[in-house]
Amino acid sequence: MEVNNQQVLEQNVSARRQWAKLILAGSLGMLCAPTLLSAQTDKARMVLAMDDVSSLVHLPVLLALQLGYFKAEGLLVDIVEQPLTMFATTASAGTVAWSLPFTQILHSSRRDDAWRSLMQTGRTPQLALGVSKKTLPGFKQLKDFEGCRIGVHELDSFAHRCVDFMLLQAGVNQQRVSFIPLGSSLNAIQAIKDGLVDALCASDPLMTLLDKRGEINIVRNLRSVRETSRVFSGMLPGNCVCVPTALVTKDPKSCQSLVNAVARALKWLRTAGPSDLLHTMTDSVFLPDRAIYLNAIDNLRESYSIDGILSQEAYANALRIQNVWEPASSADRNAATVPFTNGFMLQAKKRFNI
Repeated sequence: MEVNNQQVLEQNVSARRQWAKLILAGSLGMLCAPTLLSAQTDKARMVLAMDDVSSLVHLPVLLALQLGYFKAEGLLVDIVEQPLTMFATTASAGTVAWSLPFTQILHSSRRDDAWRSLMQTGRTPQLALGVSKKTLPGFKQLKDFEGCRIGVHELDSFAHRCVDFMLLQAGVNQQRVSFIPLGSSLNAIQAIKDGLVDALCASDPLMTLLDKRGEINIVRNLRSVRETSRVFSGMLPGNCVCVPTALVTKDPKSCQSLVNAVARALKWLRTAGPSDLLHTMTDSVFLPDRAIYLNAIDNLRESYSIDGILSQEAYANALRIQNVWEPASSADRNAATVPFTNGFMLQAKKRFNI
């Protein structure tokens, strides 16, 4: 696919790291986390991957690290940033966990049953679709997207597929819509500013930042439980914490420790006020905008899972939507083993009174 202005859209890796520092490094301290981990041999070690450390969809996992909950469970966790294209190839690495959209497991589903979701951290897609005020000032309905350019983090991503589904519902000729892979939040900001895309589907804090700057209008809010249910005719779960299926049998203790820590963070987040959240922000030359940070979390609050449980109804709807996205592989997907378990989360709920 042709992408206008390669110099802008293909920023180097350092630009991505800069954005992460600007938005979350000060508040979560996770970029330095791997170097802070002890080399103690009495603790289990696990690598936890995510596609974008700047995205607040990963906040429960990052808080579990920042608040010391992993350490309290006897688990040493290294947070690493990896593109989702790496997901399918890491199943053989038994100590690698992922924080990623639940449908990614279904998207990668094969009869070999490689992955298992241990808990749900997002009960909605936690995305927003925003229209550029600069290039589409007269936007009224999704049909107006014909002939337009929509920015996403990467092609075939969760955001890409969610927009595809909404366009299909609206009767938009999808051959007349171009999806532009932007790769990072900094690229997305520049693309909106320069008019290189007409719309953007992404997570927070990016969407809150652009909205507050007055550069976009939010036209679909998939952070909302109500709007998610309306768009997808039921709940479509967002992020989960998953591990290779083999690890569930091989090392259930580490799996339980992982779930316990993130479950505690979810519980903490439910009642955390502005002062609690700001207290997690450390002194840094890259200290983010407190108002944007707090506003972005407020926009996402109802999208975070209440108890970490994935219901059968939400799973059935996710499976239905995935079969719409990938009809050719629906038979294999429907025949595969259910790719999640609530067993670890039920134990955590009991222990922490969630």
